[in-house]
Amino acid sequence: MRSSALLSRCLPLFVLPALLGSAAPHPGGPVQSGPIIKPFILDEVRELVVVRSQVFVYNPALRGEIQLTELELHADGVLIERMDLDRSLPGDPEYGRTAAMIERLPHEVAHRHDEKRYFADPRAPEFDGDEVREAMHQIQHSVGEMNDRYDFFAGDAPFGHVDFLLPVDQIFFPDDPAGTSAALQVTLHWVAAGGQRGRSSVDHELTWLGPLPGLPTSFSTDNSTASLHRGDMHVHTCHGESLGACSPSSNCTAETLQVSGSYTLDQLKTQYQALGMDWYTATDHSYCINSDAEYSVITAEAAAITDSSFVCISDIELSSDEEGPQDGSDAGDAICLFTTSANHMGAHGITSRVYGGDDGLLGFCDGLFGDALNGFKQNIATIRAQGGYPVAHHPAGGTFSWESRQDALGMEANALHGVEIWNGSTQTGQGGHVKDWVDWLLGGRLLYAYSGSDTHDQAYNFGCNNVIVEGAFDSVNLQQAIRAGAVFVSNGPSLIIETDLGGATLPMGSLHTLPSPIPPAATTVRVYYDFGADSGTVSVFRGVVGDVAESALLVSSTLSGSGFVEVFDSLETSATSWYRAYAENTAGSQSAYTNPVFFVESSGGTFSYCTAKVSSRGCVPTISGVGTPSMSSSSPFFINANQVHNNQFGILVYAYAPSFKTFMGGTLCLGIPLKRVTAVATGGNGTGQDCSGLLSYDFNTWIASGNDKGLAAGLTLYSQWWYRDGQDAFGAGLTDGLQFIIQP
Repeated sequence: MRSSALLSRCLPLFVLPALLGSAAPHPGGPVQSGPIIKPFILDEVRELVVVRSQVFVYNPALRGEIQLTELELHADGVLIERMDLDRSLPGDPEYGRTAAMIERLPHEVAHRHDEKRYFADPRAPEFDGDEVREAMHQIQHSVGEMNDRYDFFAGDAPFGHVDFLLPVDQIFFPDDPAGTSAALQVTLHWVAAGGQRGRSSVDHELTWLGPLPGLPTSFSTDNSTASLHRGDMHVHTCHGESLGACSPSSNCTAETLQVSGSYTLDQLKTQYQALGMDWYTATDHSYCINSDAEYSVITAEAAAITDSSFVCISDIELSSDEEGPQDGSDAGDAICLFTTSANHMGAHGITSRVYGGDDGLLGFCDGLFGDALNGFKQNIATIRAQGGYPVAHHPAGGTFSWESRQDALGMEANALHGVEIWNGSTQTGQGGHVKDWVDWLLGGRLLYAYSGSDTHDQAYNFGCNNVIVEGAFDSVNLQQAIRAGAVFVSNGPSLIIETDLGGATLPMGSLHTLPSPIPPAATTVRVYYDFGADSGTVSVFRGVVGDVAESALLVSSTLSGSGFVEVFDSLETSATSWYRAYAENTAGSQSAYTNPVFFVESSGGTFSYCTAKVSSRGCVPTISGVGTPSMSSSSPFFINANQVHNNQFGILVYAYAPSFKTFMGGTLCLGIPLKRVTAVATGGNGTGQDCSGLLSYDFNTWIASGNDKGLAAGLTLYSQWWYRDGQDAFGAGLTDGLQFIIQP
C-alpha cells in the first residue's frame, strides 16, 4: 500500500477533537475548535500518595495559535486541583497525522498498554503485514521533519505536556473496598488567536486496588530479617523521547513511537509509590543513550531519588544483532527492512554505558549505512565483564524478541542470567513468555524469571518483581537479591518456594551442584502463599532437562488467606532439575510465579556441593580445594575451610560416596563408611570469639602416607570439615562437601 493511501485512511483532522470529548463552550464566548488533550495518568492505585501526573496537549489547527490559561482537575464532580497556565501552542496538523498512524500499529509494535484511540478513527482497522513497515517509515519521516522544525527545549512546538499533581489521598480512603473507582475530569481553559475562550476536557477513571499481601505469615515467622520489595525492571523515561526529550538528552529520532507521555525519573517515583512499589530500574534504549555523559546524568538522577524507602537503578535496554540459527522471525525484522534481526536485553548491574545502536533513522537496526549493532554474545560478555547480569526481554513474539534460541545460553555458560516472563499488563497460566522460559529450561538453560512493564509512558499495574531482601533495603542488597533469584513475579498473590534436602532448607532461586553419582535423597517442597482477602489455587511443578514438559506434582484445592502447602518427592538423579510454583486467584485475574530451586549436574573435577551448617555465631563455613589431588605428585592439594570459629579444632572427614542426610543440626554430605584424618587447629584471632579461623590440610600427604590402602588414581572422593562449636546445640559445625578425583 502506498503512503498516500495510508494517510487517507487516518481520521480527517476536522473531527479529531470529537474523539476526545470535544471542546466545550465557555460562558464568555462561542464554541471553538480547541486543543486535543490526552491523559497520561495512573489507571489504578494502591497507596494514598500525591502523584506527579501530566496531560498531553496538542493544537491540531492548520494555522492559528491558542493560549492555555488554566487547568482544573475534578474527581466525581468535585474540584480538587486548579492551576494557572501561561503557555501558547501554534497550530500544526502533522503531529495528529503521525499519532493516528501510531495508534493503528499492532500493540506489540507500538508498546502501548492503553489501546484507546485519541487521534485515529476508532473504526479504522489496525495496520497489518506490509502496512506496518510502511507506516513505520512514514512515522520516522514525520518525526524527523518535526525535529527539524521545532525547538523543543525552548517550548516552541504545537504540542507538549502540562504537569499537575494528582492527590490520591483526597480521592480515596484507606478503608475503601478494592474496586472503588472515581471519575476524574481534566479540563484545560484556553484562548484562541481571535480572543474567543473555550475549554477542552477529558475523562479518566481511577480505581483503588488496595494494598497487596505481604510476606506469607508462616514464612515471615521463620525469616525475621527478610522484607518484601516490589518493583519494575523495564522502564523507559523521557531520556528516550523522540520529540521533546528531557535535558540534556537529545531527541531520539530512532525511537519514533515514543512521541508523548514520557516522564522524568523523579515523576515516575511517585507513580510507582502509588502502585505499592518501592524500586525500579531505568532502562532506556541503548540507541537513545548515545554518550557516557548522558548515561552519567541518568545515573545521577537515579541516585538523587534513591533514599531509605525507595531505590532507582540506572540500567539500559540493549539492542543486539541475533546470531546463529534463527527460530522464526518478528515484526522487528520487517521494520529493519531485513537488514538485521535484532533482540533486546536488560543490561542490569552495569557500571558504565554499553553501546547498542544510534539515535538516527533506523539506529535501532543497523542504521542506513554500516553496522550499528554488536552481536548479542559480545554484548553479554560486556555486561558480564562489568559485573552485571543480562536478562532477555520479551523472549518470543512481538517486536525484537529472541530468535537465536540455539545460541542463547544461560547461567550454566555465564551468559544470559534471566528471562522476562511477564512483559506488559497481563499474564496468566503457563503460556506466553512463561512457556518460552520453561522451554529454555528444558533445553538445559539455567535462567531466572523476571518481569517488566516496558512502559514508555506512565507507570501502571502489572505482574511486578517481588524481591525478598535480607538486611537493610538499599541498592546493594536489592541487587544482590535480584541477582540471586530471590524473586517471585506477581500482580496479586504472594508466593515463595523452598526445598528441604538433608538437614538444610534451600531457598527460592538457589542453585545446588550435585555430586556424581547423585545419591538417592528425599526432598520436601514447601510453598508459602498469601492471597490476601482473595482465594485461589497453588500448583507445584518439577522440571528435568531433556524432558518435553514439566510434571505437575500438585494442583491444590481452593485456598484462602495465608498458609503453605508441601509436596514430598525424590531428588532427580538423571539430569539437572528444578522445582517451581504457580498461583492463580479464583477469578483468574491475578497470578504469581516463583523462581525455581535448581539442582544442577556436576561437570566433574573438583567442586563443592551440599549445604554448610550456619554456626552459632551466624557464619557459613565454606570448603574449597587448591591444587591437584594425585597419587604421585609432590605438590600439595589443600582442602580448606574458611569462616570457621577461631581457636578451635576441626577434623577432615571423607568417604567414597556422597549423601544428603540430616546430621547434628545440619547436613552430612558424605556416605557411609566415613574416614578421618588428623585433627587441625583453626587458628584465627587470638582473642575474642569470631569466625576468623581457617582449616587446611594437604590431602596429598595423606595419600602418600599409605594409611588408606583403598586410594587409587581415578577414584572420586567426597570430603567435609567438622569443627567444634561450643555454643551450638550439638556442639559441632559442618562445612559443605567437596568432590574431587585422584589423578595418577
